[in-house]
Amino acid sequence: MSTVGLEAQVTTILRAMNAAGGYPMSLVCTAHGLLVAAAGEQLRSEVLAGLTSLFDDIVVRAARDLGLAAVDELSLSDTRVGRLVVRPLTPDRPTRLFLVVQVPPHRAWRRSTKAAARRLVASLRPLLATTTTNPTDE
Repeated sequence: MSTVGLEAQVTTILRAMNAAGGYPMSLVCTAHGLLVAAAGEQLRSEVLAGLTSLFDDIVVRAARDLGLAAVDELSLSDTRVGRLVVRPLTPDRPTRLFLVVQVPPHRAWRRSTKAAARRLVASLRPLLATTTTNPTDE
């Protein structure tokens, strides 16, 4: 599958999740803040992608320093805006990806983001296979 086809597939999953949950924006990005795909406001998506690198640092430190190796979600909460939910999609891969969703106040998100995360990981397998390092290359 081409990169453009993969981006379209990921964007379709994000749009469906946004529509079902009433979320204004969601995205998938790398641990370095590079945007893979987004559904919703483009400019804010790019800013959120960059911010996600800070969440990656938290996930890495939580595993290393606290023994929390299976962090499945982090969030920022604001009484007016709602939540920014960050779900690590590929915590055990060299290329770590994150699902980031803006959830309005008083809206549920756990089931829909978990289901979307499963679909996203399945769709992104080809990309992840091409970015996995070979131990003999080191």
